[in-house]
Amino acid sequence: MREGERGISCQAHPATPADLNWIFQLEIEAYSAQYAVAKQTLDRWYGRNPCGFSILTMNGRRIGHLTIIPLHPKILDSFVQGTILEQNIHEDSLHTPEEKHLVKNLYFESIIIDSANGHSILPIKALTILARDLVPLISRVCEPRNLENVYALAASRRGERFMQALGFGLVKSGQARADRRALYAAKFDILRNNISRLYDRRMAVRKGEQGKRGIG
Repeated sequence: MREGERGISCQAHPATPADLNWIFQLEIEAYSAQYAVAKQTLDRWYGRNPCGFSILTMNGRRIGHLTIIPLHPKILDSFVQGTILEQNIHEDSLHTPEEKHLVKNLYFESIIIDSANGHSILPIKALTILARDLVPLISRVCEPRNLENVYALAASRRGERFMQALGFGLVKSGQARADRRALYAAKFDILRNNISRLYDRRMAVRKGEQGKRGIG
């Protein structure tokens, strides 16, 4: 996965075991120690199925990560109801890479895009890459044609609005879950179509900007 513009190269590639400490620190900074997944848990998830762990880089510098967990049916209902918390998802509750054809539900544990300069071109470009190559990324974890639902917890009100714009709907409110965090879900087909439309819109805006620069 790569996108270059004006000498800027964005890439998403599989995370290595050496990246896990950095991912853990990024989650603490973004979510606080209370909600960041424990390092031991990340290690165990990665050991069970590393395919869902991705690192985002820009010109070789790590700027974010994406972690996708293929949830086993035996844990899904409890997680949705909030009786099993994120921290209590054990490694045997994840499908292995050899079981990717059995995966029907994914949990987007974390998407973080960091920028030392605050709001800038970094998040937009990185999100553009994620939008363009969502299916190839997911294909590392499952067979997209078998995928039914994608789940995600709301980390902030801004995050909730973003998920709702993508087609996520509320499954369980924070008041009804032990971790006090709202759980959202989206049908994969709807999510894929909405993300595709957003990507196409972004590309149209870019072409318009390039056209104006060419005219000038």
